[in-house]
Amino acid sequence: MSLKKRHIGRRVAGVGVGMALMVLGLQAPAMANTAVTAIAPTSGPDNCVVVITGTGFRTFQPDSGNTLNFVDPASVKIASLDWFSISDTEIWAVVPPTLVSGTSYTAQLTQPSGTFTAGGTFLSTGNTQPGACAPTITSFTPTCGLKSTTVTITGTNLLSATNLDSANSGGDVFFRNTGGTSTKAIQPVPDLSEATSVSAITPSDIADGPIEVRTQVDANATTAGLQGAFSTTSFLTPPPDCVAATGHTRAITLKLKKNGNASGVVSSTETTPFTDCVKAVPVKIQRKKKGGGWKNAGSATTDDTGKYSHKTKGKPGKYRALAPATQVGTPPTDCLKAKSATRTIK
Repeated sequence: MSLKKRHIGRRVAGVGVGMALMVLGLQAPAMANTAVTAIAPTSGPDNCVVVITGTGFRTFQPDSGNTLNFVDPASVKIASLDWFSISDTEIWAVVPPTLVSGTSYTAQLTQPSGTFTAGGTFLSTGNTQPGACAPTITSFTPTCGLKSTTVTITGTNLLSATNLDSANSGGDVFFRNTGGTSTKAIQPVPDLSEATSVSAITPSDIADGPIEVRTQVDANATTAGLQGAFSTTSFLTPPPDCVAATGHTRAITLKLKKNGNASGVVSSTETTPFTDCVKAVPVKIQRKKKGGGWKNAGSATTDDTGKYSHKTKGKPGKYRALAPATQVGTPPTDCLKAKSATRTIK
């Protein structure tokens, strides 16, 4: 585990600010006084990621010779690569394996001058009990969808010690797959993980079932993080129970010839056709990639009646036509996205 990437980025930023001040003939501001107000969670095992809150943390970095210790009764230093200031009011730190189980500690921040501030309380549970550090999920959005949907999960203790060395600091997210087991989701880069929020992209074999967040709260367990497994409202696919999108519904057809000629019609599916949503539509002709997903093979614009045509390269494979969501009129009104059935060139 390493926080080097984060430290280097913050050090470079600090140097840049300092140089800018020198060029302007200004003096760099003095280090703000630090104060610790709380630690969350208040108990947990080795490798629990705690959030230390207070003030004056922005300039309090390990790179500047500052130290973070868990003290009382004994002093245990947190390795410089295992903690950093995420903001002026928040520090993330990994609980070291040398704490005494059943003992309460206080976070102490010490500057090179010898001055220090301390506060908050953390009870070590050793490496056998998750304490208050187990991840929990309170909600996620959207609650239904298909593969490649970005889902934002909110809860508590969603940071992972094993992931803090990358842009993805949140715990690993798993979705139920078509085989009835769990599949690890893709986490966007840069990920917007926080202790209370993590985002993930649903895998290709997504199926109805629970969402699980795994964090390493027990370094010795073979199934580390399963303390956080739980189920809330099912993440549905296909999404019959999703809230219907508001706007004018449309349909699109696709005819495809062996020479690559593609044509079709965008039409309104409402009882009273809303024709403004069928003209001047920027249609995309897409071909399915071998590894999954779709690649653009051409584009066309519909005429006033919704018709379009385009000459593709005629490469073998599966094709579809896509009418993206658009807005028309003043004030604007939504025209919903539409996809055609797939067609194949052999």
